[in-house]
Amino acid sequence: MTTQTVPAFLLLVLTIFVEISYSADIDFALICDKGYRVSSIKRAKTAYSLLGSLTVECEQIALGESTNCAPQQSVPKCTGLLEGCTGNTWLGGFHVYLLENTTQAAVLDPVCCSSPSVQIDSGSCINDQLNTGTHDFSHSIVADLVYRGWQCWHQYDRKRTLVDLLWKTEICPFSSSDFPVITRKTDCEECSCECGIEQCSNGASPVRVIHKKLLLPCACDCTCTFKCL
Repeated sequence: MTTQTVPAFLLLVLTIFVEISYSADIDFALICDKGYRVSSIKRAKTAYSLLGSLTVECEQIALGESTNCAPQQSVPKCTGLLEGCTGNTWLGGFHVYLLENTTQAAVLDPVCCSSPSVQIDSGSCINDQLNTGTHDFSHSIVADLVYRGWQCWHQYDRKRTLVDLLWKTEICPFSSSDFPVITRKTDCEECSCECGIEQCSNGASPVRVIHKKLLLPCACDCTCTFKCL
C-alpha cells in the first residue's frame, strides 16, 4: 500500500476553497425586483433547522425602469440604533449574512429603493417589532405602507453564544403615481401564494422570494423563486 502526502500549499488552497464555498452557500439575497416593496417577512422552522427559513413577499409600487435600489454602505451594527432606509426610500429586500455557524444566527442587511413616482410620508411613520428570539414569525403590512428604517439587537444565551437577532422596523405611509393603491372588496380572502418545494434534501425549508400582484375583484397573480441552502 502506498501513502501519498498532500503538499502544504495545496492543503491550504483546498481549505480556503471549502471555506469560501461554505460561506457562499449560506450567505444569500432575498431581494424584490426593482419597483417592488417588501410587503411581508416570515421565518418558519422545521425539526431540521434551528431558526428557520426566511420568506419575503413583494408587491409593485413603481416602474422598474425608474427605480434605483442599492445596499447600505455598511452592514447593520445591530446596537439598537435606527439604521436601514431613510428619507424617500423604502425596503426592497435583504442581503443575509451568517454570523454564528452553530446557531445559524444571521444579520439582515437592507436594500433600499427609490423612485420619483413614490412619495413617503415621513411624519406618519410608526415602529413595530418583527420577532422574538429563536421563534417563528410572520409580519406583513397593508397596501399603502412600506418598510423603511431598521433596528436590530444581538441576543445571547447564558454561554454568551449568539443565538438570534431581534428586529424592529419603521413603517411609513406612501403614495405612488405609477401604481395607486388598489381597493379590494372587504370580503376578499387574503392573497396566499404557495410556491416551491416544502422541504430540501437537508430537511430544512427553502428560502423564498414571492412577487404578488393583486387583481380585481379578488384574484391575485404570484411568481416565486426559492433556494435550498
